[in-house]
Amino acid sequence: MRTNETAVERRIVIEAGRRTVWQVMVERGLNSMHLLRDEHGHPLKEGNKLAWHPLNATGDDSTAVIKGHITVIAPPRRLALMAFMPACGLPDVPENYTEVEISLTEEDGRTLVVVDLGDFARLPHGARIAKQTGDLWVEALIRWKWMVEQEQEAAA
Repeated sequence: MRTNETAVERRIVIEAGRRTVWQVMVERGLNSMHLLRDEHGHPLKEGNKLAWHPLNATGDDSTAVIKGHITVIAPPRRLALMAFMPACGLPDVPENYTEVEISLTEEDGRTLVVVDLGDFARLPHGARIAKQTGDLWVEALIRWKWMVEQEQEAAA
């Protein structure tokens, strides 16, 4: 059952058009939004596997903080992926993955970015994991906003 304690939604408004916001995500990858690094750095496309590691880690599966795969890419409006956090202590099986949906809506040359994460209620300590994940996404969205607006300013 989805509750405020176990579900996460984060929003930010970026002072740039939706295509520009999308382009930064696609060209720099999701890893540039996190304070982690993606082991592959490949272009984003449906079916691609993702794994984020701490910046100082070796990049093997044992150090992955978040693992997953992209399920939907609908440029420049929506990206969805399934994500798993090995630290939660559950087996790495599909039912323990959480859906992450990123949607972009443009109005008056600005873009509202909404990140909606599935419900963590079924996980042990779901409320704590939801809070930690929400905090990570706040940092990621602030970083994304900064990158896009810096590029927008440099192009002007």
